[in-house]
Amino acid sequence: MVFHPHRRHALRPWLRWSLHALLLALVVTGGLWLSIHFLAWPALARPEMEGLPSPWEAPLMKLHGAAMLAMVFLVGRLSGTHVLLGWRLRKRVGDGVALLALIAALALSGYALYYWVPEGWRDALGLAHGAAGVLMALVFVFHRRR
Repeated sequence: MVFHPHRRHALRPWLRWSLHALLLALVVTGGLWLSIHFLAWPALARPEMEGLPSPWEAPLMKLHGAAMLAMVFLVGRLSGTHVLLGWRLRKRVGDGVALLALIAALALSGYALYYWVPEGWRDALGLAHGAAGVLMALVFVFHRRR
């Protein structure tokens, strides 16, 4: 069998669909959390519940964290094959590097939000994290163009 590097650069269907499903899960859970936390819950909260988080916030963050763990695992899987081959072929290197940088920034800022950030900074970093997530999704769609 003859090796065709351009054909081998395409992802296997299970990997492509896993990445798409995880990206969708991350965007949906993150977007829902942001909208509940900043928009829906404060407006809908009863006066006696003022200042308390929505009961939906914790389950959404658990799902978001699980999806991110799987995404980091798959990105690691891609780094040894798809990323290196794309680098060697010089195919979509700029947007590929942007994707990797955004995923790293999202993983680090998500970790910081969960473990390190003081309460006073949490909302601002959470909004920046959400904006980076939307940007990453847009760069991913751009990277997938045919």
